[in-house]
Amino acid sequence: MTATPNRISPVFFAHGAPTLALEDTAASRFLKSFAASQPRPKAILILSAHWETDGLKLSAPGPLRTYHDFRGFPRPLYEISYPAKADVDHVDEAARLLEAAGHDVELDSHWGLDHGAWVPLSLAYPDADIPVVAMSLPHGSTPASVYALGQALAPLKDKGVLLAGSGSTTHNLREFGPQGSPTPVWASDFDRWLDDGLKSGSIGYFEDIQSAPNFRRNHPTDEHLLPLFFAFGAGGTDAKAQLLHRSYEYGSISMSYFRFAA
Repeated sequence: MTATPNRISPVFFAHGAPTLALEDTAASRFLKSFAASQPRPKAILILSAHWETDGLKLSAPGPLRTYHDFRGFPRPLYEISYPAKADVDHVDEAARLLEAAGHDVELDSHWGLDHGAWVPLSLAYPDADIPVVAMSLPHGSTPASVYALGQALAPLKDKGVLLAGSGSTTHNLREFGPQGSPTPVWASDFDRWLDDGLKSGSIGYFEDIQSAPNFRRNHPTDEHLLPLFFAFGAGGTDAKAQLLHRSYEYGSISMSYFRFAA
């Protein structure tokens, strides 16, 4: 396949706990080095696990509020601002592509960027000088439906837009351990199962996802895993999943980062 000069490969970011923005960990160091590993995007469109809505929404053009959607964390975390803006042209083009694929889209001027979006972006692109469009995760989404959203927006990657999903490949807050705890087998086994499916290149592998090993122990609810399938779909049928980094925090939280490139 002929390379496209402006193409930016879609990615999946593990955003971890909000304190990732403050801590020096293997994952935070990876994110700080991420921008140097690829061309500079003209814009970023990000789907975060933490913006779930009835129906599909995009952030409206204009400044995006840094939303501190958590409680009980250190004060410096609440002082972080990521003053990104949603660009009119990129919002409009994303909306047109989604509508052409049969999706009803509403523009939202209130939500801004939740920590699933601004934590990884503040580490990877700390200057907040790249336009950012946030997209919501509709209630009732499935791997196949989120994959389809990625397919609908895939043309943007050939125009220099970074399409990113943000969540976690394992996410059970009740199973948190101290930072540095050993990784439990049920978490690493699930990651291996997930890797096999991504390498297959087929969304059909995930059709019966609840039959995956220890699925509900890794994901009591689905929202943190689903953004992975957005990046998977945006990569296209010729894309291969590349594991860029994997480490674990608080024992069982997988900090896995993927790129989907041809």
